[in-house]
Amino acid sequence: MAYLLDTSTLLEVLRSVPSRSLVRRLTTVSTRERWTSVISVSQILIAARAAHNPKLMQDVVRLVSAVKVAPFDLIAAQTFAKLRATVATDADTDDVMIAAIALANDFTLVTRRTQVFQRYPHLRLEDWTV
Repeated sequence: MAYLLDTSTLLEVLRSVPSRSLVRRLTTVSTRERWTSVISVSQILIAARAAHNPKLMQDVVRLVSAVKVAPFDLIAAQTFAKLRATVATDADTDDVMIAAIALANDFTLVTRRTQVFQRYPHLRLEDWTV
């Protein structure tokens, strides 16, 4: 099974002391099954730039190179449009795009924000920090 690590999960990995359960769970998943979205990558790059912290930027680059990055492609765009028109008319655009990427690629979304993503039918969710 492949997993899509969302922004909240990536930020937890970048903490000076990340969740032990998250670290433990990551070690059980093959690197070829660890994914993130291009949306999450852009979000953490923006945060790193805003912090004006070169070490943080290096940590972000190192983290992103350790996972595969799923694009926002045509299938994800079609899924996004369906979600936006039905269950996510008022949701944050980035969150809808992340959900669409997960659904389009049959990923389980790993997030600390499961309540935000529960609105999406058929989206499998896991929180590895608990």
